[in-house]
Amino acid sequence: MPLTTQSMLDQDARQRIYEDASVGGGNAWRKALELSPHPELTCLVADRPVMNLDGIPQSEFNLRRLDELAESWASFYWDRGVRPRDRVAVYIEDSFDDQLQLAALARLGAIPLLINGRMDPELALGLMARTDPVGLYTDAAHLTLLDGRHGKLAGLRWTVTGDDARGLGRRTLPAGARYRHGDDDPVFLCHSSGTTGNPKPVIWAHKQSLAGPGWRLSVPEDPTVMLSAVPQSHSSAIAYTFYSLLCGLPLISFSDQSGAGVARGAREHRPTRILAFNQTYSELAAMDLDAEDFTSVREWQNTGDSAHDAHIRKLIRYGHHLVDGERRPGSVFSDGLGSSELGWATLRRYVTQDTPPRPRFLGNPVPAGEVAVLREDGTPAADGEVGLFALRSNSVIPGYWNDADTYYRSKLAGYWLSGDLAYREGDDFFHIDRAVDAIHTPEGPGYSVLMEEILLLALPEVTDCAVAAGHRGGAPAPVAVVRAPKDADPAELLARANAGLREAGQPPLALLELARDAADIPTGSTGKVLKRVLRERYADLDAYAASATGRFAADTKDATSR
Repeated sequence: MPLTTQSMLDQDARQRIYEDASVGGGNAWRKALELSPHPELTCLVADRPVMNLDGIPQSEFNLRRLDELAESWASFYWDRGVRPRDRVAVYIEDSFDDQLQLAALARLGAIPLLINGRMDPELALGLMARTDPVGLYTDAAHLTLLDGRHGKLAGLRWTVTGDDARGLGRRTLPAGARYRHGDDDPVFLCHSSGTTGNPKPVIWAHKQSLAGPGWRLSVPEDPTVMLSAVPQSHSSAIAYTFYSLLCGLPLISFSDQSGAGVARGAREHRPTRILAFNQTYSELAAMDLDAEDFTSVREWQNTGDSAHDAHIRKLIRYGHHLVDGERRPGSVFSDGLGSSELGWATLRRYVTQDTPPRPRFLGNPVPAGEVAVLREDGTPAADGEVGLFALRSNSVIPGYWNDADTYYRSKLAGYWLSGDLAYREGDDFFHIDRAVDAIHTPEGPGYSVLMEEILLLALPEVTDCAVAAGHRGGAPAPVAVVRAPKDADPAELLARANAGLREAGQPPLALLELARDAADIPTGSTGKVLKRVLRERYADLDAYAASATGRFAADTKDATSR
């Protein structure tokens, strides 16, 4: 059956779910089935099929079939001795199967560790070692990547693949096996992106995991079809699945998060809204898109890193929006800064073709939380003063698994610190960098994310860029690697870039390099740029420049004499 908005709950029913104290991440799927007026309607389409109870790949599911599948998987794990609080690692190709395993293990009170399938196996093994799983659910490709090294994990008792459970059959948990979650009980572990170091195992609890989606349930929603093109093991995908199933919002779970993949998804499934990370939007903005592929799109929704204005402007030319029920050309971009730890974006901005450019504007607070900019002593920063981005919300995680030190070092004056630098102007908040990525030059601080925004606006032919700290003459100096046409002159780009940076009060680049391939702007498993890798690459700019490749230009002025 095709997706239909007839499955959506009315606002009174949504409000009742929001006010139901028993609903949380541990029982969201069962509550969705219990409350749905149309459990027989297709609610989910997965671009990467999931094995059904007969061992046949299936792409379309209604709530009844999802519940039966989760129940049978829970029984499968029960037979393997999985009990409350046991951890089970899930390391597979990205697909909705990640979330199916979560729903199954949650019925037992067990805690799945969901690992992004693109993660390097060494980092994945590190996450497993820190969480001590009793079992591993994987697939043939990732089993090959692990090369038997998971066998050294002290507590690991078994390893299974989807093939081991082929033809599960319809099963029901025995009496007493189903777990009843308390508000603070862990439901699943995801992980941070690892952009600043090793990924951290992030705890999501029963009540906390539904705090953001629950708040959204209380907000009126127009009939819509969502294409979720973020990693299905990521907390943002899970939160939106909880929300979608509970309110009857038709959902397309899309595993191909590339720009080309999302363009195909829009063409094939005709979503009203697309959810993706900034990296996907930067790829889409660099493509020669067919407007016909996006005629159904009314809204682009971004989470994770805040999107760049130059990319947003290109995308909102496509699709349509409604004015008094009539279609008008051009879509809306909804932007929010988020992370695995924040649970739900507490700032939101909406960009239309009439919205004036405001570089690094994050938006305004939403009722789901409280936002602040703090000095290092915990006092509020003044308007316009750069400080630590901080928030408090019921959606913020309760901790990192086996790492209380890192968790409590991320708290200040009752707020959670996201690791970002920001400033505010009244209720308007602006993001300028990750704290670890700020470049402390002799001329003053350079903020790499703000500098990227300036470069994209100053150099229209550049489709993407990354700015990071290099070192020249013993002093930090900004470096940029950019995606531009093959015939672009790096010296000319550098001159224009530095003119724009100086005008904006940011230090000039010491070097600008043209990216030849994807590895030149390295990204992690979630698509975020790994600036620590760039810092290593450009640690000695004098030596780097001596290896002249003809694809970069350097500012020959001595950084220490400016």
